[in-house]
Amino acid sequence: MNLINMSAPSKYFSCLRKRNLNTPQILQTALYLTWGTSLLLAVTTIFGAQVQRNAIKTVGKDAAPSVLTAQQIKDSLADMGANAVNQLLVKPGQNPTADKGFEYRRERLGHFLVQAAQNITYGDKEREPITDMLNGLTQYMLVIQQARDANARGDNNALLAHYYEAVKINEQQIQPNADKLSQINLDTLNQTYERQKIASAASELLIVITGLTLLIVLLGTQLFLYRRMRRVINPMLVAATIISFLFISYSIHALESSVSNLKIAKEEAFQSLYTLRQARALAYSANRDKSRFLLDRTNAAKYEQAFQDKIKKINNLMADELKNITFAGEREATVATKNALGKYLDIDKQIRQLAASGKYAEAIKLCTGLSQGDSNWAFEQFKIAHQKVLDINTKEFNGAVEDGFKNVQGLELIALGTAIIVSTLALFGLRKRLLEYR
Repeated sequence: MNLINMSAPSKYFSCLRKRNLNTPQILQTALYLTWGTSLLLAVTTIFGAQVQRNAIKTVGKDAAPSVLTAQQIKDSLADMGANAVNQLLVKPGQNPTADKGFEYRRERLGHFLVQAAQNITYGDKEREPITDMLNGLTQYMLVIQQARDANARGDNNALLAHYYEAVKINEQQIQPNADKLSQINLDTLNQTYERQKIASAASELLIVITGLTLLIVLLGTQLFLYRRMRRVINPMLVAATIISFLFISYSIHALESSVSNLKIAKEEAFQSLYTLRQARALAYSANRDKSRFLLDRTNAAKYEQAFQDKIKKINNLMADELKNITFAGEREATVATKNALGKYLDIDKQIRQLAASGKYAEAIKLCTGLSQGDSNWAFEQFKIAHQKVLDINTKEFNGAVEDGFKNVQGLELIALGTAIIVSTLALFGLRKRLLEYR
């Protein structure tokens, strides 16, 4: 590719001659222009590298992890709620799996809240929803314990009353703040990414313009020396020209590679991760509604409809994921996830048929069991398959972010070093010629 029009150097130095400058003045001007343009090239490159690095940090290290953490908070809340319902379906101590699951999710929820607090980047906009979630979680735990106590007493009315209160706290205080935390970071991520695309294009354009200007000055100076002083070649200026050309090519390639990696991280891996995390949170919530269907028979129809609505959303999200297949093994893992969800839904139909026949004990056993063929066993198979898709995209996201950083690693120092070397070579290349006129 021609980076420079060879007539440009001649035109430029013809312009200098029209200003009635003598040879030493022209050479001094050329030297000052070389210093200035090489410094400007370094500055524009440093600016481009910093813009790109900041964009990668915001997307890859600040916003995206916070968005995904908010989704994991929703996962944990929904699964903790499902285990709470499974505890209340039977007498205390009769479902140790649900007991362990509840405690595990409580610990994980605490871990994710701490993780979110440690990654606060945007001040009170993030701090407030995290604080509200912590306060809501404290209330939720107290009310769930009251429901357990009522269950131990055999007071079903009090059990449901306390459970409804827990649901209200979750749906009105905890979940909305998890959504708020996610949206704050998602908006920042999208805005930063869009700004970065414009800034990166502008940076590359500036590098090309300043780089071409530097090459014009260097080539024009050599052409002038050849015509005026009959110097066939100036080794120092040739070296400066080659180094400048190589640096311009390298810096453009480095920035383009970093932009490409950020695109992979944002548009391919993160988009899939966000879609998958939404699907996972909905799956946990649907699994909770499946148990609510058996716990609260008065509102069973409402919970069944909520379950079906969430399953429909999950299927739509998985269809979106299939449209964004990019990485090796991703399609196979996604198809396996859809198949596992189908088996889970087949068992769910059996639970509802048993309940419709009045066989609640059998329905509860099928709903809460972990043996092969039970509902929670099928849900676990869905989670395992789904995690494989998550793992593929997480690995690619992290890899793209790290590669994006590596692409521009040390570019500022290289830019400064190049400016110093080119300026020094130009100085020594023209020094002898200038000394001839003293």
